[in-house]
Amino acid sequence: MKGFLIASILSTSMLFANGGGTGFDMMIVLQMALLGAVFYFFLIRPQQKKARAHQEVLKELRRGDRVVTAGGLLGTVDKIINDGEISLEIADNVKVRVVKATVTEVVSKPHPVTEAAKTTAAKVATPKMAKPVSAKPTKAIKKAATKAKAATNSAAKKTASKKPTKKSK
Repeated sequence: MKGFLIASILSTSMLFANGGGTGFDMMIVLQMALLGAVFYFFLIRPQQKKARAHQEVLKELRRGDRVVTAGGLLGTVDKIINDGEISLEIADNVKVRVVKATVTEVVSKPHPVTEAAKTTAAKVATPKMAKPVSAKPTKAIKKAATKAKAATNSAAKKTASKKPTKKSK
C-alpha cells in the first residue's frame, strides 16, 4: 500500500514536471475508486449494519424489557405509547416518557410464557415416584463399608494406645 502511494505521488509529480500534461491520467481515477471502496467497506457499510440492528431492537421492544437510554437511564418498558415514544419505569411508581430512538440497548428480556413452558411447569410441579432402592448392597458398597470400618477401628486403637500425660506443677 505504501509503495502504491509513493508510486502514484511520483507519477503525478513527473506529470507536472513535464509541463503539466494535457492527457487523461488513469492513476488518479484508480486512486479515487480505491479511496471510495475503502470508505464504503470500512465506514459506511458497518454503520448501515449497526443502524439496521438498532432498528430491529426498537421494533422488538415490548412491555417488561429492561433497557438503557442514550442519557444513561436504566428502566423497564412500562408501555409503548406510539411508534416514537415509550414509557419507562425507572423506580417504583416513577415513570418517564422517552423517545424510542434513545434506547441504546436492551439489557434483559422477560421470557414469554408459551404452551410448552406451561406443560413443562405442570410436569415439574407433579412429583414422580422414585424407584425403590434394592435392599441388597452391591459389591462396591460392601467394599467401601469394610474400608470405613477398618479405618475407624485403627483410629480408635491409636487413641486408646496413647497414655494420658500428667502435667506437673
